[in-house]
Amino acid sequence: MKTTKIKGHFVIGHDGSKHVFYRDGEVVYKDDTIIFVGKDFEGHVDEIIDTGLSIISPGFIDLEADIDTDHALIDVAFPSSPENRFVMGNKYRTIDPYTDEDFKIRQTYSIAQLIRNGITTAMPIEGETFHGWSQSYREHEIMSEVGLEMGMRLYVGPSFRSYVGIGEGYDDKRSEQSFSDALRHFEEFDGKGNGLIRGFINPCQIRWTKEDLLVRAIRYAEQKNAPMRLHACEGLGEWEHIRALGGNTTIEYFERIGLLSPKLLIPHCIVATNRELETLARYGISVISTPFAEIQGGTALFSFAKYQHYGINLTIGTDAQPVDMIRNMRLARDLDVMCHNRQIFRRYQEDGSVMNTFQDEPEYKRMTVADFFDAATVNGAKALDRTDIGKLAVGAKADIIAIDLNDIAVGPYEDPVRTMIVSCTGSNVTHTIINGKMLMKNKKLLGIDEDLLMKKAQVVLEKFLNLYQEYDQYNRPKEAFFPPSYQFMD
Repeated sequence: MKTTKIKGHFVIGHDGSKHVFYRDGEVVYKDDTIIFVGKDFEGHVDEIIDTGLSIISPGFIDLEADIDTDHALIDVAFPSSPENRFVMGNKYRTIDPYTDEDFKIRQTYSIAQLIRNGITTAMPIEGETFHGWSQSYREHEIMSEVGLEMGMRLYVGPSFRSYVGIGEGYDDKRSEQSFSDALRHFEEFDGKGNGLIRGFINPCQIRWTKEDLLVRAIRYAEQKNAPMRLHACEGLGEWEHIRALGGNTTIEYFERIGLLSPKLLIPHCIVATNRELETLARYGISVISTPFAEIQGGTALFSFAKYQHYGINLTIGTDAQPVDMIRNMRLARDLDVMCHNRQIFRRYQEDGSVMNTFQDEPEYKRMTVADFFDAATVNGAKALDRTDIGKLAVGAKADIIAIDLNDIAVGPYEDPVRTMIVSCTGSNVTHTIINGKMLMKNKKLLGIDEDLLMKKAQVVLEKFLNLYQEYDQYNRPKEAFFPPSYQFMD
């Protein structure tokens, strides 16, 4: 087994309880496992990789990783005017327009992006706008195969649903088939590639999935010691849906039907009462914040500090293009500062008085950049019930990245994590190692023809955009839904 040493000006190690820094440090790994973190390793090594003025860091854990080519999960077209709003026609939920090759191209492209941005563990999220039902067994069979071929650490699971629309159009046969396919995929692929591929349980949102199916799903996840991800507490539409079911709030409804479990991961969770946050913490449920995706929809978490105050395990997912964890950490930090300072929430009245719209919220302890780095690393590992990823420590998996500081765009450096989050982006990642295998070296993806892959991905995106015309009730051209920012001139 090959032994490799990777060196950098800063190494972010782990002392068993928290991340620590080593100046001019090194990480040594043998095969797929780290055997040393620190300075001056005295044993034999077969290869030395010196990254110079860089940060050697654990790879990021993305529990809402965008596996699409559609630039931010464009589930709803952007109309130039209300009359140009996309109206789904009668092909909805009848056929699946994507080929196996379509899936393979966009999965390969997306995983290449994840590797490029230093994400070493990913739990995919995909749009379902034009799927025949939900994400299929075949789609995730291909994804598992692509992930194994590329060397990506993936948590994979087909989605399943019960309804054609929001709480309507119940289809018992397809509901049961999609759930059965999800379980079959778990049984066949969980643990593949010596554990590189793991399964997770992936129901559609609660407005599209029947109550008993959700309960059966969480019991299965508990039985298999697997995570189940369920989008929840996303907005008023869901809130009203829950109340129509006889519930009060989403989390109270989940508790009543027996859905709360440490195996449950909830993306977003931006509409939640204080009592709900207390409940989530009590059950040991992790929340996946997706700063870029949420801000694109005009929403945001209020606030990281508040959720941490209640004792919730907070993680970060990308869920949008670009799949850049460093930029997401920066945005999460900026949003939290905004919530802490509250200037934006004050209204200045004409009579000279000032009203604070969040005057009833206490002042939570201000977070540091370390909290956001933890969210992208060790907290993600905790959500997955893993102790062998998200950190650089002896016995952990060799999931290692290098982030270049020798870049005038970064500027002078000081604290490694603060410099990373404030001054870097994913484009500063130079090396990505997953399970001891070098997948990117000196910003070059190994074994991938990047130019050819980008051309193929562009074709798949064009097909996706053209589906808006094909599925539109009035057969309007895609330009009606995606008008150019400026006029194109011949």
